Amino acid sequence: SPAEAPGIAEDPVQYDRWGAFAAFDYRDSRTGPRAGGLFGAQVRQYFDRTLDRFSFPQAEFEAQQYFPYFNGTRVVALRAAAVLSWNAADQDVPVYFMPTVGGNNSLRGFARQRFRDNHSVVLSAEHRWYVFRGLDMSIFADAGKVVARKAEVDLRQLEFAGGIGLRTRIRNSVIMRTDLGFSREGFQLIWTFSDVFGIAY
Repeated sequence: SPAEAPGIAEDPVQYDRWGAFAAFDYRDSRTGPRAGGLFGAQVRQYFDRTLDRFSFPQAEFEAQQYFPYFNGTRVVALRAAAVLSWNAADQDVPVYFMPTVGGNNSLRGFARQRFRDNHSVVLSAEHRWYVFRGLDMSIFADAGKVVARKAEVDLRQLEFAGGIGLRTRIRNSVIMRTDLGFSREGFQLIWTFSDVFGIAY
């Protein structure tokens, strides 16, 4: 309903938007890193020019760290991410700009964009190992949730997923990824040409 999904019943809305980001990236590769880390933050402000009902700011935070061992043939990869939205009493975050959890990069045992609300929290851990030239394998665990209020942004009542995956490489880059994720709702097979934990900055 429109109360559960603000903006779903409205005609197309025109927006103005500005934003900024900052990131410290010392990973050894932008795709398929084996060492280093990334820490970033991004803020966006949306201005509803059509209805003046869906203006709001949003902030996104990302942290990744990679721990190699056995001469880099084994890697423990950790990720934490959150999206926070703010809206005044007379404004709503429209459903199409709400952060989502589930799919290729978070809670991989659930369908894509399975959960959606004003705020999101995601945690992931992977153990990756070298199989032979051009192929890595991994086991992973994901946790996360979406909530309506910032007061509920914590590590309680998380959804969980886990699974196993394959990474096809050319030199230091992952060119194809296959993950089989499991959750309380069954399993999802993910086949994509993007690496996991991808970010826009």
